[in-house]
Amino acid sequence: MSTYRLKIGDTEYEAEVKSITPDKARVVVNGTEYAVDLVSIGRPAVAPARAAVALPASAAAKAPSSAARGATKGTAGSVRSPMPGLILRLEVKEGDSVKAGQALLVMEAMKMENVIPSPHNGTVRKILVAEGANVAEGDILVEVARPEMTTV
Repeated sequence: MSTYRLKIGDTEYEAEVKSITPDKARVVVNGTEYAVDLVSIGRPAVAPARAAVALPASAAAKAPSSAARGATKGTAGSVRSPMPGLILRLEVKEGDSVKAGQALLVMEAMKMENVIPSPHNGTVRKILVAEGANVAEGDILVEVARPEMTTV
């Protein structure tokens, strides 16, 4: 995911964010993994060149479970986040008919806007995210139901 060089006092650290959800993160600092409870995630008005992360000095905590990482079963029409990011815009609403490849939402990841398309023709059954939400890789964003099949 994201790797940072941090300086706390006179000591430098190498930190890697392995996963992040709205309330938990898995972070590796100088080779030691930590489970971190997030109090808030904010976006500064002007993004700094490097991010600073405060970590506990205690030993590594247990990594969060798949439930804490936001993993859910989903359905065949589930559209998952291909990477961690921030939801910028929803392009559809529940009940809308969509075509394969049509934009469902736009998310920001790695300082780029990424259009998340519909995997097939169908109807937007459920939207599981809101504009401004942070999502982790694999989180279900939208469910698109396939049209009913009929026989002749």
